[in-house]
Amino acid sequence: MNHSDPGNNVQDVPKRSAVGTAKFLIFSLIGIGAFMLPVIPTEDGSRNIVLGWVIDLLGDLFATVSFADYGIGANEGVFSIAYMLALIFITISFLGTVLAWIFKPKFITENETLRNAFLSSPVYFISKAIGFVFIWMIFLGIGPDIVIASFTGDVMIGLTAGLVVIFLVLVPFMPLVTDFGLMEFIGVLIRRVVRVLFTLPGRASVDLMASWFGSSAVSIIITRTQHEKGFYTGREAAVIAVNFSFVSLPFTFVIAHRLGLGTRFLLFYLIMCITCIILGFILPRIWPLRSLPDTYLEGVGKQIHEEVPASKALALASQRAEKSGLGDVARAAGKTYLNIFMDLIPVILAWGTLAIMVAELTPIFDWISWPMGQYLRLLQVPEAMAVAPLTLLGFIDMFLPALMIGDVPEITKFIIGILSIVQIIYLVETGVLIIKSKMPLNIGKLFILFMMRTILALPIIVLLANLLF
Repeated sequence: MNHSDPGNNVQDVPKRSAVGTAKFLIFSLIGIGAFMLPVIPTEDGSRNIVLGWVIDLLGDLFATVSFADYGIGANEGVFSIAYMLALIFITISFLGTVLAWIFKPKFITENETLRNAFLSSPVYFISKAIGFVFIWMIFLGIGPDIVIASFTGDVMIGLTAGLVVIFLVLVPFMPLVTDFGLMEFIGVLIRRVVRVLFTLPGRASVDLMASWFGSSAVSIIITRTQHEKGFYTGREAAVIAVNFSFVSLPFTFVIAHRLGLGTRFLLFYLIMCITCIILGFILPRIWPLRSLPDTYLEGVGKQIHEEVPASKALALASQRAEKSGLGDVARAAGKTYLNIFMDLIPVILAWGTLAIMVAELTPIFDWISWPMGQYLRLLQVPEAMAVAPLTLLGFIDMFLPALMIGDVPEITKFIIGILSIVQIIYLVETGVLIIKSKMPLNIGKLFILFMMRTILALPIIVLLANLLF
């Protein structure tokens, strides 16, 4: 049996090249600067990061054109360029998915990118159908008032259009922090820390970096694959999936920007990281993660072996950067655009609208979130009872709390925004992937772990927010 795993044996790492090292340093520094450094002055005297400034600029530009002025659309809301793009994307997403499921044309089934975008899971198929129906009802102004009313239809128009603008700007910059060696460089350096703090093999740092700079879904897929290949035990795979499948740095910025906290993103991200590290230390050492079987899959066995030493971090980053170019960035951006606009945007519109409808029509969220409201009151969070339902909505999708937070104090937005990210377990995105894997986790354990993360994270976030905000 071949036990080799590229990039994890010392002999597999070539000597670093000057070209690869230069590309790693240049593109990684540009990526870090674009996402992390507040350098653009704003009208209120604070500073915004470069990407936040570009997003605001494009959003203002798109808002200058209203299709409602030309009689397009029956709703009284402003049909901007961004909204019309969302309408087009959601329509193509649904029709393409119907085409892929029913007719299975070769141009979709034999193309990995199109297959991933349109041959969706049943959950995504249903979500796309709901999103398609809702956005056309809102656009045409027909259907139940609860869907097309200003507190649902107009709200979701604005939110969806805003996310379209954010992603249009964000996506081309994402490969700068994922494809030019930064992930490999940091991953190798922190392997010993991962082993000591989180009771995991050092190679788990690759999963952590994959989600931190890329996608939580990508991290789950990597973890699932490594588990099935014998590099993780069932317990190790579960620990990684529910503790280190972070929302990526770019998506964290999307949440912060949606909450109006773009100028405080560095602090927002710092507190998020600290909270996740503390939870990653605690949860693997207590039930239910501690009691999961710490064995490899039967018939596969243990395959883990020698890892790259820290001294090879720069060489590995150089190797990765040398293989990447601007053409790769363009192709990666194209795939990401397709995934976001064909999957994420329809899901957000569908579940966001449904959540608003349930919240407006029923007291269900108020009832089930009453204990969390008391907990938030104990922690002296402003508007505790108003935001209590949002602490549970994250179990469905990470964007729902940010979409529905309403008019509350800025520090409350700060706390709830960070909480929605560190909760990690989202049924629509990562939960389905975990349940369908061979990891020893089911929906019951996932909800328990979600609540444990919520309850343990809140005091940490509140304390750090009050100290540093």
